[in-house]
Amino acid sequence: MDMGGGRLIRLMIAVLVVVVIWKVLDYSDLPSAEPPPNFQVGGAAPAEGKAGEDTDKSLVLAPAPTSNDELEVTVHPFLHVEVYYEALCPDSRYFVMKQLTPAYEKLHEIMNVALIPYGKARTQEKDGKLVFDCQHGPVECKANMVHACVTNIVKDEGKQLAIVHCMIEKNDMPLKIGQKCVEKNGENWQNVEACILSDKGSSILKHMGDMTNSLKPRVSFIPTITIDRVQDDQKHILQDLHKVLCKRYKGPKPPSC
Repeated sequence: MDMGGGRLIRLMIAVLVVVVIWKVLDYSDLPSAEPPPNFQVGGAAPAEGKAGEDTDKSLVLAPAPTSNDELEVTVHPFLHVEVYYEALCPDSRYFVMKQLTPAYEKLHEIMNVALIPYGKARTQEKDGKLVFDCQHGPVECKANMVHACVTNIVKDEGKQLAIVHCMIEKNDMPLKIGQKCVEKNGENWQNVEACILSDKGSSILKHMGDMTNSLKPRVSFIPTITIDRVQDDQKHILQDLHKVLCKRYKGPKPPSC
């Protein structure tokens, strides 16, 4: 009995030794709690290592923001101004030259402009072609198309407005004055003319009509101006666009405001 008991004790001790060794080996594979070499906090570069040392820079943390200003940046969107007008309309001419251009020169950093030359025209399709009937006659239809092609071909917004301003001052010979104003502003007249003389020009002008006719409430006076898609306060917009834009802009006021 004593010999059997001794063997049992020795067997139990051997099992315990095996378990202890297995646990030691198992825990040796876990990640170390110590930070890896070259680990830096606050964006500082790791110290330059000696020759042959590993200086891994992939473990660098950016500094945490230290103030509310760094946590949040306020962005103020542009005021989006859409001008629904006609090329031969006296009121449109006055607004572009006396209100829109001066306001844009002072406030272009807080606004963008979309020009929609169509007004109270009508679009029809005859023999597979688009034809237009304009409030001030066929010359206005041609002038509207020149303006529409300028807005499509000329990508720079400031140049678009400068060309339209130049043309609308005296728009009774649309192609001649169009070429003069386009070239005066350093743009290629051949590209604009190709648009005017092709189906592309008709399609663009039809699109201008679709935009105009989709306004709610519907257009009753030309020009009609929307600011951020809203028609409110037309009387004051037509009288002093600059003042209305300054009032509506929610960001830091430009110097001219």
